[in-house]
Amino acid sequence: MRSVWICSRNDAIGNIAVVAAAARVFGTGTAWPDCIVAAALAGLGISGGIQIIRQARGELRGHILQPAE
Repeated sequence: MRSVWICSRNDAIGNIAVVAAAARVFGTGTAWPDCIVAAALAGLGISGGIQIIRQARGELRGHILQPAE
């Protein structure tokens, strides 16, 4: 469930950031706002992936595998 939350949060942030970047590109005529937002979204995606992997590893370590009967 945490993965769904992180991915949904990142999507919402990304949508807002892309619209804001588009407005700035239109206003300035340069591509820098797009580049900055792309780098920020890449960092956000990597950060979310790391969080999900860490939690999954913790959950896997917390479960003791029971032998099949």
